Amino acid sequence: MKKDSNLFNFAFVTINALLLGLGSLCLGLRSIFSAGVLAGWDKGQLLIFSSYTFGLFTLIALVLGSIFLAYPLLRKNKKLLFGITIFLDWIFLIYLAADAFIYPLYRTHLNFAMIQMTFLGGGRIISFSLPMIFEIAAWILGLGLLSWIFTFISFKLATFKKLSLTALVLVLAGFCCSNLCYSWGFANFNTRLVSVFDKIPLARPLRMNTQLQKLGLIDKKAIDARKVSLDEHGKLNYPLNPLVCKPSKDYNILFLFVDTLRYDMLTEEVMPNTWKFALKNSRFNNHYSNGNNTRHGIFSLFTGLPGNYWTGSLSSGTPGILLIALQKRGYEIGIFAGAPLNMPEFHKSIFAGISNLPIYPRGKGAVDSDAFAVEDFEKWQSSLKPGSRFFSFIFFDSVHAYSFPKESKYEVFKPYWGSINHMELNNSFDPAPYLARYKNSVRYADNLIQKVLDYLEEKHLLDETIVVISSDHGDEFNDNKLNFWGHGGNFTDAQIKVPLVIHWPGKKPANIEYMTSHLDLVPTLLPEVLGCENPTEDYSVGMSIWKEAGRRNWVYSKGWSRDAFVEPNRIVLINAAGALEFLDKTYRPSKDKTIPAYIPEVLKENSRYLK
Repeated sequence: MKKDSNLFNFAFVTINALLLGLGSLCLGLRSIFSAGVLAGWDKGQLLIFSSYTFGLFTLIALVLGSIFLAYPLLRKNKKLLFGITIFLDWIFLIYLAADAFIYPLYRTHLNFAMIQMTFLGGGRIISFSLPMIFEIAAWILGLGLLSWIFTFISFKLATFKKLSLTALVLVLAGFCCSNLCYSWGFANFNTRLVSVFDKIPLARPLRMNTQLQKLGLIDKKAIDARKVSLDEHGKLNYPLNPLVCKPSKDYNILFLFVDTLRYDMLTEEVMPNTWKFALKNSRFNNHYSNGNNTRHGIFSLFTGLPGNYWTGSLSSGTPGILLIALQKRGYEIGIFAGAPLNMPEFHKSIFAGISNLPIYPRGKGAVDSDAFAVEDFEKWQSSLKPGSRFFSFIFFDSVHAYSFPKESKYEVFKPYWGSINHMELNNSFDPAPYLARYKNSVRYADNLIQKVLDYLEEKHLLDETIVVISSDHGDEFNDNKLNFWGHGGNFTDAQIKVPLVIHWPGKKPANIEYMTSHLDLVPTLLPEVLGCENPTEDYSVGMSIWKEAGRRNWVYSKGWSRDAFVEPNRIVLINAAGALEFLDKTYRPSKDKTIPAYIPEVLKENSRYLK
């Protein structure tokens, strides 16, 4: 009898695992369908995706279920086993459903960092409107009902022990075959095959390069030529040598950054104040952020380093070289942000060492916090001793939150989306009202920028202050009809090209067309303002933003799980497996699959500042 009971429990766990694997596959198919991936796939890719997804999550569920069955109380008490299984299935399905929602929008699978920033970011990462909350609640309840159905079916079918074992063997056999396909595809640089696994959450497919090399089925030199690894290991050695900075004409420096500001918003129609200011100063029309997210975009701005060094900066508490140089020269430093500075952890990385750093903004929402940021900057600057040089970074968050005061002067673009519900976004969704709301929030940010500029004018500071106006990254509204929304999902111009306006006392107005990036700000300011004599290579991979000669015709940009080299006519993508993919500027496959000659140079740059 005990033997029958054990077989029943094992069959129950097996059938439940198979049902969860099937549910995972359905959610995965929904995810890639919403992302528009299926349209470009052949039957082989779809088969590999299905067999791997089905097998992976069946295996995960089977292992978890077997662990719980190890407890005698659960083996004996069927009601308790039934209840716990429903709960575990529910959590399992909620995770997969959330990933199926996240991936089509951002092309990034759900991870701890995203969960942390969403739910611990004070609603400033993703705002949950009332319709969205109701829809999420409906999904959660529906998944709870589905969990009960899965558990009920598993109990009813647990008597079919041989059938359940046969089904499990077939699913796991398909899982093994899909792993072998990946191993071959990875070793032979079959991008179409390898890229399938990027679409599967928690995917860790098998690699067999050594075994395949021994069998003579692959060429090791060919693999090394086509595989790029920019992963950072080790502690920072940054700067390479101590800064040597001699007195020069010091200017005040003010960074005015608007979170999530696209390059094409700098127009007379959308940002009339900033546009008027730009016409009198230097406007860079081909400027890029070095990240498609805030973390990497701002990190590169303050360090002059690629985003791969972020982990080293955070773990060692190494601040940005710009702030190191400013503190060395005795600058007063004021940081004023409309968003928390611990999400991402700027307070422990680029701003480490700044005393009295205001980590949390004042105000209940982005609109209030941005207004308070301007107010606090003015109070702080007014309190400085006469003749003090200052650096300030004001970071506006209202555009990122799509927020603006409900006043006629900001409700310029109509009709606009009154209540944002991210769950409605798909490839057929009309972006016009969403974009109109975004533009209204940009108009509010433009007004705040003007308030700061008016203050500098009033205090007669503009002639002795360098003002930099830009953004950490852009924002997409399905520009290329591939169902990309927001940022962090790709490296097209919509997501990483940003405006840049520089007011530099004594420089004539200029309209600059050559390619620049945030990496170029540090190697401009350190020698030309702070008098630092070190060679640029001591602290940055960029170059002076004023120099056109010798400039690269590509920009390095980092994402959550991918990196990219953005060229004038294509994007060379480094996927999670370290393999190169070649895309055009609309994020579709490029005909030009030439491996860039600059890859060795980039690999050196990503290890230069490590001990």
